[in-house]
Amino acid sequence: MRRLSRAEIAPERFAVQWLDARRKALNEGERVGKHLDRALHQVFYALDEYPIDPALREDGDTTDAELLGIVDRTLEWIDAAGDRRRPPSVPLFGSSPLHTAAPAP
Repeated sequence: MRRLSRAEIAPERFAVQWLDARRKALNEGERVGKHLDRALHQVFYALDEYPIDPALREDGDTTDAELLGIVDRTLEWIDAAGDRRRPPSVPLFGSSPLHTAAPAP
């Protein structure tokens, strides 16, 4: 996620790698706390609506800018969570201000 945030990886490549890594972690029984799990699910939900092949993009799909915004917000929450282990104060995806206020591509 940090590589995407620093523009070191293309969103399409991030999507493939993140989904593969998350699937592997879950298959190997890796578990995280409920709030981190909730935050990671927000990234998953964004990727679920993200067309890896830009030629397949339709209205309403997650855009590159929206994906970057969600990943950035997730990283900010992870960095700020510390020992509080509280859920993000607002949803990271969907009807949240982040999703609707992402910059145009």
